[in-house]
Amino acid sequence: MNKVSLGILGALLVGVVTYSILVPAEESTLQHSEYESVEVTTATAPVKPIEKQLGQLLMIGHWADTPVASTTALIEKYQLGGVVIMSAPADPQDISQWVTQWNAVSEIPLFIAIDQEGGPVTRLQGTQFTQTGQQEITTKTQAYQVGRTRGAELAALGITMNFAPVLDTAKNPTSFMYNRTFPENTSAAALAGSLLNGMDKENVTAVVKHFPGHDDTSTDSHNELPVVNISQSELDEFTQPFSEIITQNPPLALMTAHLQFSEIDPLPVTLSPFFLTTYLRETLGYTGLIVTDDMSMDAIDSQYDVSDASGLAIEAGANIILLAAEPSSIETIFPSLLKKIDTSPLLYTQVTDSFQRIQALKY
Repeated sequence: MNKVSLGILGALLVGVVTYSILVPAEESTLQHSEYESVEVTTATAPVKPIEKQLGQLLMIGHWADTPVASTTALIEKYQLGGVVIMSAPADPQDISQWVTQWNAVSEIPLFIAIDQEGGPVTRLQGTQFTQTGQQEITTKTQAYQVGRTRGAELAALGITMNFAPVLDTAKNPTSFMYNRTFPENTSAAALAGSLLNGMDKENVTAVVKHFPGHDDTSTDSHNELPVVNISQSELDEFTQPFSEIITQNPPLALMTAHLQFSEIDPLPVTLSPFFLTTYLRETLGYTGLIVTDDMSMDAIDSQYDVSDASGLAIEAGANIILLAAEPSSIETIFPSLLKKIDTSPLLYTQVTDSFQRIQALKY
């Protein structure tokens, strides 16, 4: 455990965390260079037993046609860390009631997340929500305004986390990511930074995705595990949008891609200690939360037992395990992980480290 982790752990034991964050200077919302470092001291929840720490690492999906009581029961039973809203009710204002019910049974405030990218992946439809997609965004000013508006719309419903913006690169119109990315010949990192600044201004945490970036092909990780055929010497160029935003405007959260870089690591990125810890944390210097893409996607569950894959992801360095499409799988995954903690010192250490990181952001 490094000095930072020990410092956070010690602070949590006494109920206080002090850390540095970057906040906009009074007259700036667009330029990272105009951010200033501020020391924040905030009260936190006391350290929890390991099973309650583990629950904070798990986020499940909720659909509009799922009984709210079912999701509420899972949150209460496992003291889960968050819920991602997978579809909106006929009256989106109902989401506020869902959030109230869910937080009422949670000892620690929940992350309430959604995929509100604009464009093809937009859970909240209709004219009352901004529908601007990334392909339509060309300037930082526009990106900030869209982020600010979208953040306000989400915050009004109790949503605190948005799985956006997309930082993958796609120039080929046949790529499955093409309509979800920023236009060609724009600075994706700069536009993404302005989007997340706008959302952050409304207290919505942006989750930049999908690290280290999908290849520019039609292979969809929802259906199979895409393979990227580049060498390790080419990795820095491939991940440039992510390295730029980490350096210039570091996001508080980032989502992994279910990809295999066959010449670098046989493991999918989401399960790879090299990609999540050695490269992302140590080489690129990323310090925020690492969220997995949905572990129910065929890229993972066609090759791995999801309980085993979830354990591997945590050991590799993932902080939040997303179980969006199959929330009921938590009934199998939670006890499996809890049992594995008894025999895996690495898993125990990574769970406690992730718990500390999650609490530092939540409180």
